[in-house]
Amino acid sequence: MKSLSKTLLVATAIALPFSAFAAHHKNHEVPMANQLIVMSLGAAEDKVLQLADAIPSSKYDYTPMEGVSNVGEVLMHLAGANYFIGSMLGHEVPEGINPRELGKDADKAAMIEIYKASVKHAKKAVKMVSADAMAEEIEFFGMTAPRGRLALIAADHQHEHLGQLIAYARANKIVPPWSE
Repeated sequence: MKSLSKTLLVATAIALPFSAFAAHHKNHEVPMANQLIVMSLGAAEDKVLQLADAIPSSKYDYTPMEGVSNVGEVLMHLAGANYFIGSMLGHEVPEGINPRELGKDADKAAMIEIYKASVKHAKKAVKMVSADAMAEEIEFFGMTAPRGRLALIAADHQHEHLGQLIAYARANKIVPPWSE
């Protein structure tokens, strides 16, 4: 019986730090709503990247008409918005990055890398916001709404411009890779 008591005591002593670690990290779990927004960002990112890769660099200056962003400008607009909205959610823009100046004189490969880094930033920003903070009313873009709405705008914005890039690709007889 003494050896069983000693074994239980040792097991408890060993387990306590792990249970404290688990309890600590449970408080930092990403809320389900945030996870879904991150998944939506990821779904759009995947298709944007497939199109960005499928569109030849010679078509990155394609625009359907004067005054409308070209392919490269759409990618950099998305990247800038990812950094901007991420910062509004509380994740500071990395030093040396100016969201309004992204991609100046960049080639296709550099634009794709800039876009990838920006989505990573936006996803991290969304993951960092607590459920309580997501419910807080804040002012942005001339409206008052829960912070979670701003996080949704990050994903909505990706999907909106994904549609634009699909139209640009189709106008250039490029089939989106996932449609082949």
